[in-house]
Amino acid sequence: MPSYDELKKEWNEKGESYAKAINEMVAWSEENGWDNFKGKEPQDGRDEKLCGEVYKLLAKANESGDTAKFRADFPPSNIVINDELDKLLCNIDQIFCIDYDNAVFVASKYSDGRTRKTTYMLHGNEPRLVATDIIAVGKSKQNEIFAVARNGEITLTKGFALDGEILARFRHDIKDDNIIEILPFNDGSKVVVVSYGGIFLIGQEGAKLIHAEIDEYNDDENYEIYIDMANATLSNDNKFIVTGDQCSDHILLDANGEKLGVIGVQSSYSHFCLFAKDDSQLITNSCHFYNGITIGIDGAQLKKGLEVEAYSYDDEHKNFIVIDDAMRVYAGVVMSEFYVLGDAYGYIKAISKDGTHIWRYYLGGTIRSMAVTDDGKTLFVGTYGGRLHKLKFGEPRHSHAIGTADIGEEFRLLVFEDKIYKW
Repeated sequence: MPSYDELKKEWNEKGESYAKAINEMVAWSEENGWDNFKGKEPQDGRDEKLCGEVYKLLAKANESGDTAKFRADFPPSNIVINDELDKLLCNIDQIFCIDYDNAVFVASKYSDGRTRKTTYMLHGNEPRLVATDIIAVGKSKQNEIFAVARNGEITLTKGFALDGEILARFRHDIKDDNIIEILPFNDGSKVVVVSYGGIFLIGQEGAKLIHAEIDEYNDDENYEIYIDMANATLSNDNKFIVTGDQCSDHILLDANGEKLGVIGVQSSYSHFCLFAKDDSQLITNSCHFYNGITIGIDGAQLKKGLEVEAYSYDDEHKNFIVIDDAMRVYAGVVMSEFYVLGDAYGYIKAISKDGTHIWRYYLGGTIRSMAVTDDGKTLFVGTYGGRLHKLKFGEPRHSHAIGTADIGEEFRLLVFEDKIYKW
């Protein structure tokens, strides 16, 4: 069996060599065109045996509390998890910043015919268990209003405080397992609930179905609505709701859920939407397999009668701009001057409102959730591969990093159903 120093040497030599080769290949291809690249794609030389030994050291470091030294000796990589371990990892479904250094996140794991969800608080560097009965957490665009869904009820509080003062409490009949996310309004008066059973607007007056593609030809009296790729967003001032799903275009609605307009898909399926920080632009993403197209609509157009024609991205008279023509976007956050979008291939990318690509950074796995602190210095990113990354803008990236961003990773968590390892 190789010694610690031998494993360290092999891990770093192969990891640095691979990252350097990938970065050089991408840089050359982006400058000269991917079709002109005739070389072989670099291969990571760290095999499953090496990764298995490094994983054992990671587990030992967590048990002894010596993760800082381990991270310094073995800079992180997404390939340390083999197929068997990968099956044990959770999805990081949601992340929300509580302040400049703390966050709350929800991890889920499907097994034995049901999905189990666990909510954690990240206090600086340490995760702490919060609850095992929370279905979803949401946070308003302004005013620090948090929403928590569990047991057929949604509670809203000022700040994330399960035992704190409750601003509002809404009962509902949506199946708990169907709920994907909650979008609370800035004043705590109502919430948008995104679910597989449709998109609902819920307040004290009850629940209103504001979007669902209903099968009008289904005469089964027990027919239940079920939609895939359900997604929605609120404008920062809460004047608009935008929503969509696999079988629809993106729909623009007012704050009461009344339809105002349609944003047609430019790829196959509506998948993601987000407003700029000042609501000056709305972006919508539609996807096909692992790729997609993201477009930007000027905020001045967001009014009754809006119609963006589907599949018109190459029309010179189109009433939008193309932000990106490659990514299937799963998550995103808004900075002051640009978006940070996470895709199906494991990249986060900074893209300006005019479609200029600023930087990219590879994390691996499909990006599932993101949150940024109010000061714009810290970014949390969660993946379907069970990793939660705490990233710091403006800090040097380590020698194993793939990408062009000035981002330093403070740490990452590997979240299993029964334990969390810090790396």
